[in-house]
Amino acid sequence: MIGSYSMRYLLYILLIVLLQSCSDKDSKRPENQLPEQAATNTSTPDTTSLPPQPIVEKATPDSTFLIIPGLRIGQVRLNQTAEQVSNKLGKPDSGDAAMGKALSYWFSKSKRSHVVAVYFSHSYTDGPEDYLLVRQVRVNSPAFRTPENIGAGNNIATIRRHYTIAPIAYYQVGRQRIYIFDDDAKGIAFEMAVPDSSCIAVTVHKAGEDVTNSYLPMHPDMTRL
Repeated sequence: MIGSYSMRYLLYILLIVLLQSCSDKDSKRPENQLPEQAATNTSTPDTTSLPPQPIVEKATPDSTFLIIPGLRIGQVRLNQTAEQVSNKLGKPDSGDAAMGKALSYWFSKSKRSHVVAVYFSHSYTDGPEDYLLVRQVRVNSPAFRTPENIGAGNNIATIRRHYTIAPIAYYQVGRQRIYIFDDDAKGIAFEMAVPDSSCIAVTVHKAGEDVTNSYLPMHPDMTRL
């Protein structure tokens, strides 16, 4: 009887020791954290050592298609003679001349609807009176851009971030009204289509001059505001 009692006593002691061992292991696990959560727990990566992202700069427009307000569009400059322009662009594809004024057109070979229009008038202060000099240059191709990358296709909000423009006139194309917005101080005007307020053409003229003073030949039906 004594031997059997001693054996049961030893088994009780072993069972208590095993239970205590399991309890100690569980106490080392973080509170309210499952084992799989503990295994996947990682710290926030340090991003301070990552290389800086490159800054993408806006491409400068090709000088052949550069619009400089109050100075030039592409290869045509204000105050150039008609002969000098023809030497650059070739013979005009179309035009009209009368009473000391001329309007000449050069059509794009790739897209005929894209036109360079140049308005000339006789010189009375800039040279011999029989010289026809460039007074305005107008383009409607989006290839021509200002240094700020502004040109045909831009909306009025974008243009106003770079130019102080005000509506000065409008003309009709069929049933559509086109408004002319001018920054006379810089010498650049933008023609804006009403439905989506997008630019359809750009004209460069002498800075400080109201473009409507000589814009009439471009659009005979123009109404000044």
